[in-house]
Amino acid sequence: MIPLATVVEDTSSGSSIKSGKSGKSHKNSEVHNNGSSGSKFGGLFKSNSYRSGSISSNTSVGVASTTHQRSMSFVTEEDHYGEHQEPVNLDPYHQCLQWLQQTCRPAFVKELLQLSSVPVPITVDNAKHPDMIGSTQKIQVATWKQCQVQVVTIDKWGNPQDVLQEIQALHKLRKCRQIIQLYGYLPSSSSTSNQIPALLLQQPSHGSLRQFLDHHFDSIQWPERYKLALDMAQGLRFLTSQGVPCTMHSGNILIDAEGIAILTGFGIPTGLITSAPCQMTAQPTSSSLLVYMAPEKLKGSTSYSSDWQVYSLGILLWELSSGRIPFDEIIARAESGPRLAKNLEQLSSAIIRGLREETIAGTPEIYEQLFKMCWEGEPESRPPLEVVEETLQMLVVVEPMDMLMLPGEDLGMSITSIVSDSIDSDAISTHLRSNSIRSDSPNPSHVRSFSRPQTLHQAVSVSNPDMTEWYILSGHDINGYAIVPTYSNECEITPIQACLGHFLPNSLPILKELLDQDADITLPARRSHQNCLHILLDRYIPFKNDHGSAHLFAALDMLLAAGAQVNARDMQGYTPLHLLMRNPKISSEDVVEVLNKLTAKGVDTSLQAPREGNVLSLAAKYLHFEAIRAILNNDILASEPESIDRAIESCLTMTGRVTDKFVNLRTKTKEFLKLWTGKAGAPRREKVALKILTDAGLLDMTGLRIKSMKGKMMTAPSGVLQTQLDCANLYYDAHIKKKRELILNNMGGVQGFIR
Repeated sequence: MIPLATVVEDTSSGSSIKSGKSGKSHKNSEVHNNGSSGSKFGGLFKSNSYRSGSISSNTSVGVASTTHQRSMSFVTEEDHYGEHQEPVNLDPYHQCLQWLQQTCRPAFVKELLQLSSVPVPITVDNAKHPDMIGSTQKIQVATWKQCQVQVVTIDKWGNPQDVLQEIQALHKLRKCRQIIQLYGYLPSSSSTSNQIPALLLQQPSHGSLRQFLDHHFDSIQWPERYKLALDMAQGLRFLTSQGVPCTMHSGNILIDAEGIAILTGFGIPTGLITSAPCQMTAQPTSSSLLVYMAPEKLKGSTSYSSDWQVYSLGILLWELSSGRIPFDEIIARAESGPRLAKNLEQLSSAIIRGLREETIAGTPEIYEQLFKMCWEGEPESRPPLEVVEETLQMLVVVEPMDMLMLPGEDLGMSITSIVSDSIDSDAISTHLRSNSIRSDSPNPSHVRSFSRPQTLHQAVSVSNPDMTEWYILSGHDINGYAIVPTYSNECEITPIQACLGHFLPNSLPILKELLDQDADITLPARRSHQNCLHILLDRYIPFKNDHGSAHLFAALDMLLAAGAQVNARDMQGYTPLHLLMRNPKISSEDVVEVLNKLTAKGVDTSLQAPREGNVLSLAAKYLHFEAIRAILNNDILASEPESIDRAIESCLTMTGRVTDKFVNLRTKTKEFLKLWTGKAGAPRREKVALKILTDAGLLDMTGLRIKSMKGKMMTAPSGVLQTQLDCANLYYDAHIKKKRELILNNMGGVQGFIR
């Protein structure tokens, strides 16, 4: 289990904004509850949250002082609750407690492990009374059922009139992994007379995004940044769908032990519960919060809009690319000067007029385009949250990433800062000049204004069902060809092929609409000559959700019902089944399911792939054991000696990580293939031949040919391949016919067989 890492902001510094190079560790900032320190970044996250081996660092976490470590030592239950010398009046919280008892999961003090007390400065944000600001309070943290929690006692819940609204919102939002979780409550906190109830609130162990970037920015790679950005977008979209406003900045986003970004600080402004985990983390200063505000909000607009959140998300995406807060140098200089309010007002005015940060060198183009769209000055020019989430989803799952591009036109809208001639204006100009060194180009950056998809291909490629339907109704060519960069910079594809090129669960309604509108699935992509089945099985990337691969199977059923050609070859000579076996991202279980569906439509498993043998050989190469079993049980040609030998050779040439699981699977596959050779394989081949001839209606109940079929040309009926039927007939004549006749004669003919 990973110990809780708590970071408490040093109030004496006056600012958490770091000027200069980001990614530096700060002393006295991170402490583990077990008293240890100096852990490595690569060991903080649990396995399987990021791509294997993608996060590693030799950066050590700062060591806390001895005095601070003593304050973090374990306390007993009596020590924990001994601070409440006076009984707490529970009457104002009666309705809240009643709701908790009826709705939430009860917990008990004995279930809490590593219970400890952490001194935290009281600030304007977490103070119940103004006269408490500047002092410290003790916050209780613990481990409950392997989850890091904060024990929020009832005396720290805040205004009773707001608490019920907060806890009900938390309970409503519990299904989203990217939202702070209310795990349960303690109905009786101790056996003493001064017992008080408490909430068990999630306490992400890596603190805020701000401190996470301060300590580990140099260690995280772009795949991890994409994942954090996607978490923020998904959490924000979920909150928006529930009608819950959220204040987005790098202090309100926490990072848990699995590297997932958790949103806090939403709901009512006066609520203390949702923001309680932020009290133990490093936060941006109040002066720096203005950089996250949308221009219309800076102008004084009070009517809430989800476009504000898109703007804040764009700022956070840039912060992920740079590791620092926008305009940190300007803000730090303003905070150290005598005219803080005036300086911040000028910075705010410049942001309203178009001032934005420069792009950091090395930022991927599509990511840069995305955050520039999000921080557009005009709300209507910002993309919907759905587009932001889907773009980040593609960045997370689609490779190679540098082939991706967003639809949209470059409007050439340059950002210019309009400021007065003053010392503060010079500071802004100096900031821009200094940051231009880090940009990809010395010229001012350009913003690509977001616009709705301009063509049917674009609407399909971003999975926008409304715009897809609109362009179809508007008369756009449903079978027209176009180059869609999200698929390829060379091949021209039709809209339905663009849909299948990066197929996600939300692409299913679009596919259905295109098929309902009689999209031609027989058209091949130009240059590659791939049909719809080729593209789906070649480029499909699993999308984990509650329904597994159901959307893949649904799409496959639609295409097969529409008459997709299962044995077509592309420019390189591969069939859809070849590409299925070659796709390493599709699980073996899903391979078998797809294989069965294609087999029912007459797929030919004997067709040879370029330089790799038939489908059996490909299945052996990629160790699809159950697929091998299914092929051999239905394909008499696959069990030919040369086919088995080629499959065994492919199996032995398969390389991978030398783990027990891999070695055992390769050995199991090889031994199973050997069972189909020599005398051991004869009964198995005989069974397959009889099955093929019986399914074709050529054998009677005794296993002999029907008399009316003797001497006639055997033509394969519908659903049976002629090559399989011919091979089964040859094998029957050579190895089965005489044996069957002899057995029947010994049993007294047909009547004896029936008896």
